[in-house]
Amino acid sequence: MSITVADIDRWNVADLRAVFDAAKQRGGAAHDAAGGIAFLPAFESWVGQASDAAYEATTRRRSALGAQGEESAAVSRAVKLGADGVEAVKNKLAELREQAAQLGMQLNAAGTAFERAPGSMIDASQISAARLMLQPALNDLLADANAVDEQLTDVINVVLGEERGDRTIQAVDLRTWKESPGSAEAESNRRRNEIDAFTEVFGREPSSAADWTTAAALDPHSYDPMYQGVDAEIRVAEIEPVPGQGVVRVSQWIEQRDVTGFPPHKRDLGNNRTADPNFDPADTKVTTYIDYENGLVVVRQNPSVELNSDGGPGEVKIGVPEAVIQQNGDGAVRVKYEAGNPFAPWPSSSPPWPLEDNPWTVNGDLVFTPTENGIRVDGTRTNYPSMEVYQDLPNGTTKTVLIDPAESGRSWGPMANLPRHHDVGIGGSAFEPFDTGGGWNAKYDVRVPLPSTELGPTDDPPTVPVSPSPPQPGVVQF
Repeated sequence: MSITVADIDRWNVADLRAVFDAAKQRGGAAHDAAGGIAFLPAFESWVGQASDAAYEATTRRRSALGAQGEESAAVSRAVKLGADGVEAVKNKLAELREQAAQLGMQLNAAGTAFERAPGSMIDASQISAARLMLQPALNDLLADANAVDEQLTDVINVVLGEERGDRTIQAVDLRTWKESPGSAEAESNRRRNEIDAFTEVFGREPSSAADWTTAAALDPHSYDPMYQGVDAEIRVAEIEPVPGQGVVRVSQWIEQRDVTGFPPHKRDLGNNRTADPNFDPADTKVTTYIDYENGLVVVRQNPSVELNSDGGPGEVKIGVPEAVIQQNGDGAVRVKYEAGNPFAPWPSSSPPWPLEDNPWTVNGDLVFTPTENGIRVDGTRTNYPSMEVYQDLPNGTTKTVLIDPAESGRSWGPMANLPRHHDVGIGGSAFEPFDTGGGWNAKYDVRVPLPSTELGPTDDPPTVPVSPSPPQPGVVQF
């Protein structure tokens, strides 16, 4: 029979710890007794047939006590593992209930699904969104609970003597496995790798400050051991240069060390830092560079790391960022981007109706406009994670353009805030030149959008067509 939430609530870790202590004490006593009769003083002077018979009986008893001690020790170890498993499952259930409450939800009476909590003001679409994220976590939790229950059943069978064959008791996994670790790239290779990455795109080695800045973003290698040798995914597109505007660097990063993952009982490593004008393009979740000196847009997604059972770096996965680029005649660049958590189940990136426009991904639509005072950023983006924008100018100075903190710095920030968006600068008004600047459709008597270009690989960068700035009101073009 499958374990239910009610069963988990009834599990008592203290009772299992008591069994562990008793089995440990029993095993210790048996070992002490076996050692105590191994060298009895009587056998030093007692000789003869009776002595031999007594010695043989004592040897058998000592062997039996030793076996009993080993069995008790094995049971003790297995019970401890079972108790640890029970405690882990109960803690995960408590966390899941807390996360559900934060979303305005609760477990139903049967403990099989989630429903709106009394007094919650969330609407039907928010209920559907919450269920999409919470239900997989509940399913995994119940699977873990059943695995723990099977382990404890094995222990009971050994104690009762129902399974005298293989008495080896295995520890339950609880889904904390990770891939076989790879090797991080040696830091000493970084400079050479940056040169090679830049040369692949531009056909020459970097020389200027802007060149080296972009070279760092183009280098896909991972130098931090926690990434286990998994490289970043990088996509690019060529744009028309705007000399004098330098390089615009955009980082979207998680300020906390670790946060609630997908499903919610998992934990993902963050970047564990505050805003930093000198951030490493590898120390973000998603990085966007607009190199106005060389004419290149770079979007980079770095590997995601899931915590293992001891709270350290575990399995590593990488996703591929997607973006569509437009550029108009005044040099403004529109970047419509999306990058998903590679650990998240498919509904998070492609939720069904009515949530199709609110995926759990890092996404947005931003316009970067060159002005005489530097870059201006407008548009819309997800409420999570934090975003920082800097502009490295040709004169060697760096300008802080924007610091846009995440809506929530709490552990559950990704789950609660990724589906939501907010305006940056003038918001959606910034899209108008791109949505109507592509000319006139005489058939339908409407303006058409500028052409757009999807990002491509670094060994074959696509080119974004440059379109003239939209006509001024009252000016008729033929």
